[in-house]
Amino acid sequence: MRQLASLVFLLCCASLSWAQIDCRPFVPTTTGTKWEVTDYSPKGKVLGRSTFELVDKIVDGKDVTFKIATTYYDKKDKESFKNEFEAYCKGGTFEFDMAFKMNGGAMQAYQNMDLEVDATSFTVPDLEAKAGSSLPDGSLAVSVGSGGVNMFKMKVDVTDRKLEAREELTTPAGSFPCVILSQTVTTKMIMKIQASSKEWYSEGVGMVRSESYNKKGKLTGYSELTKLEK
Repeated sequence: MRQLASLVFLLCCASLSWAQIDCRPFVPTTTGTKWEVTDYSPKGKVLGRSTFELVDKIVDGKDVTFKIATTYYDKKDKESFKNEFEAYCKGGTFEFDMAFKMNGGAMQAYQNMDLEVDATSFTVPDLEAKAGSSLPDGSLAVSVGSGGVNMFKMKVDVTDRKLEAREELTTPAGSFPCVILSQTVTTKMIMKIQASSKEWYSEGVGMVRSESYNKKGKLTGYSELTKLEK
C-alpha cells in the first residue's frame, strides 16, 4: 500500500511539474522518444528519411529546452548526415531553432567539414490560435569550410508565415490533430530559388507532414511522419 501511495505521489508531482510549464510543445516530451520522417517525390517515391531522438530536456522555471539529435539516410538507406538542434518553451511560446530546417540530403556532401550555423527561431502556435494569424519570419545561414577555406554558403529565409487551419491528419505513424502553417521559402546558394510550403504540426509530436511547391504552385515533394516510438 505504501509503495502504491509513493507511486501515485510521484506521478502527481510529475504531472504538476509539467503543468507549471507555460507552453504546449510541438515535440515529444519524454527523453529517449524516437521518431522518423520520410521524404518522397511528388509521385510517392522514397528519396530518403530522417530519424530523430529527444536526447535531453532541460527545465528552468517555466522554460524548457529540448535537445534533439537527427540522422539523415539517403534513398539507398545509407547514413549520410548527422545534426543536432534545439526547441524551446520560452515565455509561453514554443519555437524551434531554425537549424531543424537543415536539409540532410543537401548537406550530406559536407558531413566531415566545418559548419557554421546562424539560425533564428521558428514559432509554432498552439491549437487554439486563430486561423489566418501571421507568424514571425525565420532565417538560417550555413557556411561550410575546410582547412580555413570557405567552400559553400547557403541562406534560407522563411517569410509570409500564416496559420491556415486545423485538421486531423493520418500518416503511417497514426492520426494526429494538427495546425497547418503556410510560408514562402527563399533559398540562396549559387542562385536564388523561391518556393512555398505547407506544414502540419501536432502537439507532443512535431511535424507530421510537409509539402513543397515551386513558384508556379506545383508540388515538388513531400515528407511524412512514418514512425513514432514513445
